[in-house]
Amino acid sequence: MGLTQKILLFASALVVALVVTSLAFTTFQANELAHFTIDQGLKETREVWDTFQADRYKQLRLGIRVLGNDPAFKAAVANREDPAVRQATVLDMLKERGQDLKADFFIATDADGVVIARSDRPGGAGEDLSQQEIVRKPLEGEESSTIWRQGDRLANAVAVPMQTGPSLVGVLVAGYGIDEALAGQIHKLTHSQIAYLVQDAGKPPRLSVSSLGPKEPALTAALARPDFPAGKGEMESFDLDLAGERYVGVTIPLRTAGGEAVGSALALRSFSEETASFRKFRDSLILVSLIVMAGGLVVAYLAARRITGPVRTLVDLVERARDGSFTGAVTVNTGDEIGVLARTFNNLMTDLRQKEQMIDFLREGMTILKKGAGSAATVSGSEVTLSATAALPAVTGGGTRKLEPGQLFATRYEILDEVGKGGMGVVYRARDRQLDEVVALKVLRGEALRDDPSLLDRFKQEIKLARKITHKNVLRTHDFGESDGVSYISMEYLEGVTLKDLIKNRGALPLGVGLSIAKQMCKGLDAAHLTGVVHRDIKPQNMLILMESGDLKIMDFGIARVSQVKGGEVSGLTSAGTVMGTPDYMPPEQAQGHPADFRSDIYSLGVVLFEAFTGTLPFTGDTLMAIIMGHLQKPPPKPRSVNPRLPIDLEAVILRCLEKDPARRFAQVEDLQEALTEVSSTVEAA
Repeated sequence: MGLTQKILLFASALVVALVVTSLAFTTFQANELAHFTIDQGLKETREVWDTFQADRYKQLRLGIRVLGNDPAFKAAVANREDPAVRQATVLDMLKERGQDLKADFFIATDADGVVIARSDRPGGAGEDLSQQEIVRKPLEGEESSTIWRQGDRLANAVAVPMQTGPSLVGVLVAGYGIDEALAGQIHKLTHSQIAYLVQDAGKPPRLSVSSLGPKEPALTAALARPDFPAGKGEMESFDLDLAGERYVGVTIPLRTAGGEAVGSALALRSFSEETASFRKFRDSLILVSLIVMAGGLVVAYLAARRITGPVRTLVDLVERARDGSFTGAVTVNTGDEIGVLARTFNNLMTDLRQKEQMIDFLREGMTILKKGAGSAATVSGSEVTLSATAALPAVTGGGTRKLEPGQLFATRYEILDEVGKGGMGVVYRARDRQLDEVVALKVLRGEALRDDPSLLDRFKQEIKLARKITHKNVLRTHDFGESDGVSYISMEYLEGVTLKDLIKNRGALPLGVGLSIAKQMCKGLDAAHLTGVVHRDIKPQNMLILMESGDLKIMDFGIARVSQVKGGEVSGLTSAGTVMGTPDYMPPEQAQGHPADFRSDIYSLGVVLFEAFTGTLPFTGDTLMAIIMGHLQKPPPKPRSVNPRLPIDLEAVILRCLEKDPARRFAQVEDLQEALTEVSSTVEAA
């Protein structure tokens, strides 16, 4: 699976996870809200039912008391002469007065509780109601208000005694039926479905009336099931399935005034109706999510293609680089990680191309060299010479015991041959028997140590610092010791050409070659500065370039920088008197005897860059003093005045290194390296 597909898959999984999480969270919240709303609605239904009952009883009492106290009505009830006439008269009066009170039924009984007439059932005369609670209390002289069950019908009823003086004439009963109209009114006010149930002992509850309409058969069937929650406590909620629709219900007990249970009111709330709005929102959310997901996947795919495009190019270029081709670049102009990666890789490819150009340049010089005789060949009127590692300036010295090939020195170094002589001693190629490798062995002159007794201590201190530097662009220092009174230093041994010899024999370096060398010098010097070492003798003679790899090594930390010569008028000598450093590359502050810091090395490096890209030194003279005064007083010439082919950005970099005031130079070598990298990128782009 490719990176684009992985990003697309991740984006898809992320979007799906977000949508599913959102749906799960909103569903949970909606269910919680629905349950809360249902609970509040059911409580409200109970309150509305109680209010309805109280209002019904109040209206019934007001109307029935008026009729019960009507002398004409009481006289008709008390007339016992003709039962048929009495029944007809009482029934007519009940019907007439019932229209005013709008009660669903009236019942008039005699003093014994036997029905004289009733408006709801004209043929009900003669029925004995004396044992019914609704009539029993009025027979005892008290009013009665209660729920009255007659068969499967329920009613809110009020009964009052009718008296003439102290004598009881009869009982008048009026009531409002608990019917579909009442259930409908409560449903309209509360949005709860209401069902009134009756139940006999040992039998399942039966439906009396409800507001369920078409769902009544489903409730009737549910009431007959054994799992119907008939035994739930008052206002304890339960779930009920009616024709596939989920309801949440509570039971409201219906009792007579004496506390006898005659049935119950079942208040129901549809869970589907409560969550209908949420379901619409959820469906809209799913639709929008699908649209957003589709759009997001398209955007993710395009973004993934944009992100992985440079990566694919990078992979292709890496494969080509493995095959030795360093052409091409990754074009990304962003500040994100991909942009940084692209720029870093482009800089790497630029370094490799410049390194390849330098190797070709060096091989060309070697080819010309091999056509000549001996160790040198004439090229354009100059010589190309091979130098050994850590070759010191060609100032002959004396007084040091000469070591012969095959001789064992310091019990561990087998002398192979003499490489060269320097101002401070002789350099040998030797085999370190303990390390089993070839090293450069520098044997210090005894005369130099006698002339400056503190020199040895300074060398030891500098060697301690130099040994801390571990970088591929710095020549490694192995050891410092003494043998039979002779001080020596063992170092990494490599063969190559010094930058000084390269410039002297080839002139100004090609731009790519020079930039490769410059950046390698910066890397090695930066490693030294990070350990706190100031070289103080940066010059092309101390830059060794390996012919086969093009790698550069900075050498002579703390050794070549302190040399003594006798006067002289030759440019390129190390010093005059006790001046530290090489006048051709000496920063102004060092020439004035001020302490040198990292910016001093940057100035010397600027002189080396000037020489490398122009083939000449910025300051020349017939005497050492003339050269030093140039560094102190004269502005450096512009490199493009000597080599017009140089980029203007490179000229600015070199001139900044050559500022007289250290504060105006690059603060650290890393900054100089970044500036050179920018120049390389600009050159490559051009």
